[in-house]
Amino acid sequence: MERRVNAGRFEENEGRSLSQSPWPYTHGRFQNGMVGLANGGLTCCVNAVLQSFYLAPEFTSILQRWDQRREVVDWGNIPYGMCRLFDVMQASMSGVVSAEMFLQCLTLNHVKANKQHDAEELFLNIFNLLLDQLQNSDMAEEMKSLYEIKLEEFVNCQCGKVSVKDSSMWSLPLPLSGMGVHRSLKLEDSLKMFFRPQDLTMKNKCFCPDCGVKCPALQGVKLISVPKILNLQLNRFRAPSRRGDYVKKIYSSVTFSEMLNLNNLPISEKAQKCGIGQVQWEDVTETFGSCDYLWGKTAYMLLYKRVEREEPPPADGH
Repeated sequence: MERRVNAGRFEENEGRSLSQSPWPYTHGRFQNGMVGLANGGLTCCVNAVLQSFYLAPEFTSILQRWDQRREVVDWGNIPYGMCRLFDVMQASMSGVVSAEMFLQCLTLNHVKANKQHDAEELFLNIFNLLLDQLQNSDMAEEMKSLYEIKLEEFVNCQCGKVSVKDSSMWSLPLPLSGMGVHRSLKLEDSLKMFFRPQDLTMKNKCFCPDCGVKCPALQGVKLISVPKILNLQLNRFRAPSRRGDYVKKIYSSVTFSEMLNLNNLPISEKAQKCGIGQVQWEDVTETFGSCDYLWGKTAYMLLYKRVEREEPPPADGH
């Protein structure tokens, strides 16, 4: 994998699998192949998020070890509901099943199922509920490591004082507004904007303990490490700029490559190296969006999977 500090090349989760097989599982319970989820009425977003978990072998290999359901049946338990749904999908002979059992589980957790959701918000709701209800701290930590993006936040005062702190996120919210909404955009440009330092001036000045007053400063973030599954959120909605205005959607085309190289992003000195961690690509490219066709397919949440690069042989042949 081309990376200097965990940040390197990623393969789109919806692209070709590493083994070039149409199905990513070779062991464990989930071997039945790809199975669709029927739309129960405004449930397409829930179905898409569930499939993003189901089609990640790294995630399901952890989930299928969960054994709490042998002891108690809890219809409001997210891990139980997810395990039971995935088992039904694996037993299906028709290639499509209903996710009603999991929708009821969401309702018991005060998450309305039959309504339009923001994909990223729904993903975070389900994932956080899953972590809270696993009742197994080791498995919860394993799942966290699959998605946790570790960052270093810094504030550089004009006097030279630099304050830093570590933080983590399950996904990176990437800006699209301010990038020219009537032109084709690139995912790499949005990533660069997210990591571009911002000047803190005027009312945004930051208090400096050395200066004892609020001073102009430079604020930004750097990558410490990226997870096996990188979650990127495209912010396709622009907040109202004045009173009486309304939220507007950004329909601009946003292209994203099948392989994503992160080596050009700002990297923290704290970064550490660690181990490695279906549709056709042509179908995925249809979700770039278009300003000309307002109701076209517009991707909101991108999941990239970290892949290894084959090391070149030594120059001397040994």
